[in-house]
Amino acid sequence: MRSRTTTLIGFFHAVAPLTARLSLSSNFQATLRRLKREKHRVQLKPRAESALEFIGTTTRRPAKLLYDTTVYIDILQGRFPQQGEAMFRATEAWHSPVTEGELAATCGLLDPAHARTREIVEQVAAVIDRRPSYRTITPDAEIWREAGVLSGVLARTQGYGKEQRRRVLNDALLFETARKHGCAVLTRNVVDFDLLQQLDPLGQVIFYAISVP
Repeated sequence: MRSRTTTLIGFFHAVAPLTARLSLSSNFQATLRRLKREKHRVQLKPRAESALEFIGTTTRRPAKLLYDTTVYIDILQGRFPQQGEAMFRATEAWHSPVTEGELAATCGLLDPAHARTREIVEQVAAVIDRRPSYRTITPDAEIWREAGVLSGVLARTQGYGKEQRRRVLNDALLFETARKHGCAVLTRNVVDFDLLQQLDPLGQVIFYAISVP
């Protein structure tokens, strides 16, 4: 018979009596208290777009923007909305190794035999090389903890599979990086960042929609 401790959840159930006696003053416990994971027990519902802040409708101008991967992709493809250019000029642009990793993964996924692959890879490399290191924020241990909790809550409440859990962990890393460092995330990804902001309302997000020819 398979032992309960051979699975991750079974292991935590087995050690629960021991951990219950530990002090609640640790950094990890502080993260759990702040995010209140136990309050979220039902599936979250998407909010109406009118309840979200979009370029072109919001009057708020954050001082710093942390770019999601969608921003780089849409700029390269000429799809980023023109009304967003004014916000670019008025705010500081910040970057994350998380988005660099996602862009790098795109380069790895492209078919080497395709005629346009080399051109696309060179464009992506140029975008990454232009990102200044002094405007790049690497997630620290606190951010990883908070992103892990948020992504786990979403996996549980939304019934996410393995691929969705991996994706939303990256989004949560970006979201919590922005929150900790006083940035607003700039993204086209309404689905994931709406839910993350419902879980942690202290995070700021500015959404945009792509230009349609």
